[in-house]
Amino acid sequence: MVRFISHSIMFVLTALAACQLDADEVSFIRDVAPILLGRCAGCHGEKKTEGGYRLNTFDNLVRPGDSGEQSVVVGKPGDSELFRRVFESDEELRMPQQDDPLSEKEIATIREWIEAGAKFDGSDREASLKAILPPREHPEPPETYRVAVPVAALAFSPDGTELAVGGHHEIMIWNSDTSQLVRRLKRLPQQIQKLEYSQDGSTLLVAGGSPGDYGELCLVDASSGRVVRVFGTFGDIVLDTAFNHDDSRVVAGSADRSVRVYETAAGRLAWQVSLHADWITGVDFSHDSRFVVSSSKDLTAKVYEADSGTLFTTYNGHQKQYGKYTGRYQIYDVVCSDEGPQVFTAGQGKTINIWEPEKARGENGTAGDMEQRFAKEGHTKYFEHGYQRKLLVLSVSNGMVFSASGDGVVKQHDVEAAKLVREYKGHADWVFAIGYHPARKLAASGSFDGEVRIWSTESGECLHAFKAMPK
Repeated sequence: MVRFISHSIMFVLTALAACQLDADEVSFIRDVAPILLGRCAGCHGEKKTEGGYRLNTFDNLVRPGDSGEQSVVVGKPGDSELFRRVFESDEELRMPQQDDPLSEKEIATIREWIEAGAKFDGSDREASLKAILPPREHPEPPETYRVAVPVAALAFSPDGTELAVGGHHEIMIWNSDTSQLVRRLKRLPQQIQKLEYSQDGSTLLVAGGSPGDYGELCLVDASSGRVVRVFGTFGDIVLDTAFNHDDSRVVAGSADRSVRVYETAAGRLAWQVSLHADWITGVDFSHDSRFVVSSSKDLTAKVYEADSGTLFTTYNGHQKQYGKYTGRYQIYDVVCSDEGPQVFTAGQGKTINIWEPEKARGENGTAGDMEQRFAKEGHTKYFEHGYQRKLLVLSVSNGMVFSASGDGVVKQHDVEAAKLVREYKGHADWVFAIGYHPARKLAASGSFDGEVRIWSTESGECLHAFKAMPK
């Protein structure tokens, strides 16, 4: 009897709360999915599946768990296990367990959605709910920083006079000649992982998010900070992005294992693939925009036809079983030459690998000629970088490849000669970001402790060193 009365009271409360909702029909994407992801995904997500039930996609959400009870019955909240569990007054049965119950408004939202037909208003029932939610409203960055945040992304403006540096929910624009803070582009993703200017310098391509939680790719006005377009949200942080040769398309790679290509002007998704088995650590277009290349912690780089996303070949040069540089190594970055078909990959291991997609596919062959292929060294050029710790980032332009590692050192190599040109020393922490401006003969580097250094590539001198933090 007590249980019946408590349920009756709850039904009245949820009905009242429902009356306070917007007159518009409840949207699954806008209203329901954020509740489920915020309160339920910890136990019923992609990695953890209590009771055999997960709600990381819409198709999984509406499937029964181990109990066999129908999770969502269209038009009938009382018969829907999902609603019964969040509505339940008994703490032993209520979800989420060992946590505060959902609010009356949240419960009413779920109830109204089921009563209205439990409609799915997304584009793909099998897609991660995280990836199809609307872009988040990002908060203002702190007025001043108590401590500097790690610098994971930086980029010179096309004329080289400014340096964009990723901060906390913002991009800071610094004068590269004076190292003075010029302006702040605010209300952006929490962590900025990659920045790239458009060729005319008017916009910045921004990749970032919150690790393990959310990823975003957006285009920002480089002067005002206005978000011109959010291309898409991801199930995990976006680690790399790039324009193609004429800025008509952009590519992004995420820790959710997806590679996506968008049309810049329309913002339309051209294609998406998830062929890697681990994080996507780097992406780039080939110099002629024929290919998209991605690198991953799964030890491989993959090449796709840029127009369609069709897999062209897989490069396995970081898991050699014979020859001088044997071993199995994760790849942390990939960059394509701006002058020819060469692709540069590096990460764990002793070398930077230089290879070409066409030749890599030819060398892959078939199982029938495996023995013959294993007897050959292949076309890849391996040159030793000399770092003691893993190589984290690459930048390639005008016949030079810059690299940085956990050693706190930036190195410049001549591509044709495959030899060291110069070392840039001075950082006291791991270097995560590098940039190069050939015309002005400048390089820049950013490290985990928040320090940015601007270097002369003529003399190797450090021209400026500063903490990337507003004061």
